[in-house]
Amino acid sequence: MDIQLLARLQQDDTLAFAELYSRYRHEVYAYAMSLVKLPDVAEDLLQDVFVRIWDARHKIAIKKDFRPYLFRVCHNRAYDVHLEMARDEKLKDRLLHHYQVTAAPVDPFAEQDSPYIQLMEQALATLSPQRRRIYEMCKREGKSYEEVAGELGLSINTVRNHMVQAIALLRSYLQQYGKLAVLLLLLGPDFY
Repeated sequence: MDIQLLARLQQDDTLAFAELYSRYRHEVYAYAMSLVKLPDVAEDLLQDVFVRIWDARHKIAIKKDFRPYLFRVCHNRAYDVHLEMARDEKLKDRLLHHYQVTAAPVDPFAEQDSPYIQLMEQALATLSPQRRRIYEMCKREGKSYEEVAGELGLSINTVRNHMVQAIALLRSYLQQYGKLAVLLLLLGPDFY
């Protein structure tokens, strides 16, 4: 399906570009947020990724899956953004503030009578055991990727990849059951 859209994109089809953007913007935004942590910077990163896709449309040669290519563009661009953040005092201050505000994990499912606990548990059950453990360690136990990587003997990139995939799979499951809008509000910006 993506291959046909990419072929149309290479022919300067703006509708194909719009379809790719619509299909992947939430996933790319979630991944960008996991990398840069600031919503407006993640939004800029999302836009930049798709501008780069449009600019490179004649050179893109993908035979199977567009998603890994898209995430690689996002990852590479996020690296550049991190370098810019390191040089920009205002961005550094905002990022420091983000970590101070989000240092204490909040579990929206802490109340036993929450109607969303069962749905979330069903969604979590769709994850592989390792991916679920990593998700729970990061989200419910409030551990950093570095802490989880150390405890489980994994690389930080492996933990990050598991989290990106877990969030994408959980979002897909929740969308399928029509509860996404309410759950997005409860789960916070990692799911936008």
